[in-house]
Amino acid sequence: MGPVRNVVLIVTDDQEAGSLGVMRKLVARPGGDWVRFTGAYANTSLCCPARATLLTGQFAHRHGVTGNRDGADLDDSDTLPVWLNDAGYRTGLFGKYLNGWPFVGRTSPPPGWDVFKTGGASADVQFERAIAFMEASDEPFFAYVAPPEPHRPATPRIRPEYAAAPVPIDKLRSNSVEADVSDKPAWVRGLPRRDDSAADAELAERIAAQRALLGVDDGVQRIVDSLTASGRLDDTLIVFVSDNGYSFGSHRHVGKNCVYEESAAVPLMIRYPNAAQRIVHRLVSHVNIAPTIVEWAGVVPTDVVDGRSLVPLLDGSGLGPSSEWSNEVLLEKRETGWPDTSSQFYAIRVIGWVYAEYDNGDRELYDLEADRLQRENLAGRPEHAWRQAALRAQLNALRGLP
Repeated sequence: MGPVRNVVLIVTDDQEAGSLGVMRKLVARPGGDWVRFTGAYANTSLCCPARATLLTGQFAHRHGVTGNRDGADLDDSDTLPVWLNDAGYRTGLFGKYLNGWPFVGRTSPPPGWDVFKTGGASADVQFERAIAFMEASDEPFFAYVAPPEPHRPATPRIRPEYAAAPVPIDKLRSNSVEADVSDKPAWVRGLPRRDDSAADAELAERIAAQRALLGVDDGVQRIVDSLTASGRLDDTLIVFVSDNGYSFGSHRHVGKNCVYEESAAVPLMIRYPNAAQRIVHRLVSHVNIAPTIVEWAGVVPTDVVDGRSLVPLLDGSGLGPSSEWSNEVLLEKRETGWPDTSSQFYAIRVIGWVYAEYDNGDRELYDLEADRLQRENLAGRPEHAWRQAALRAQLNALRGLP
């Protein structure tokens, strides 16, 4: 697999992994075979830290952007667009950069961007701008397309019929009405129990979010159509991912930035030249995206990255029984002040299990094979002490602790 000439990175806003099915054009793999990852995660499931991770390949505790008000803390002189730009790529951003941009005292585009068009314009506008950029580029290009959809409040766009389009949702998950959260950490125990009106509101918002994704789906198809028409599709790497998932009331929580699957899991699909269509069940995360792009582009990052390239999983060399792929993902929340400091944690996601350690001493352990909705916290139970100890050791190793 040689270097590709062009790269397109598409990042949606607050798209839960389970909503990928509504994007029928994308899941039909436009332009040929794509690789779909079923075990993809946001290392920090919050917009600004997640996007900083996508741009650096680093965990939030390394790049320093731990909350939505910390975007200015990113060292943007040593990021993915800089690495690609220095290697001769024409780079363009269309849509959301980091929360709070433009930062106080900074109005010029960050380093590395030749074209930098931010703002809250809808998906159709952002994709149109990206396509114009691609079609005007003679040299290799990196197009970062970051539409606002389906961020709350979600608004279906592009076609009038999308406002009432049927989507595959009929009810909220059963863990949104948990009566007993006594086994949950302090921050969950402090949340109010949800009533029927709140549940109805979240169901309506979830439906609106899926309808909004229909316009994003159109945009992905337009990107593929444009690349096909220009003869560059088979010289382009396309990555589709969300910055984080979203909880519509699961465990009484509305939002993200927590250890639960609704917030941490994200959709991820990748198309590359001569791709072999497959579904990959290995565990991967945001820190893998930048290393993947630079390897495929034949570029060497000039800063430390925490993630490993996904190329072995894409080309199949990392899928065999003797594969060295680690199948472990670090999850973390280092933001302070929401809902309070008791919600800060480090966690590890492995095949079938997730284990979390909160700064206040709370612990969570879930058997995701038996308890997909994470309703029964097994931490502290004698029969699971050996597993908790093993995962704690694995988490410490992942964090670089003794």
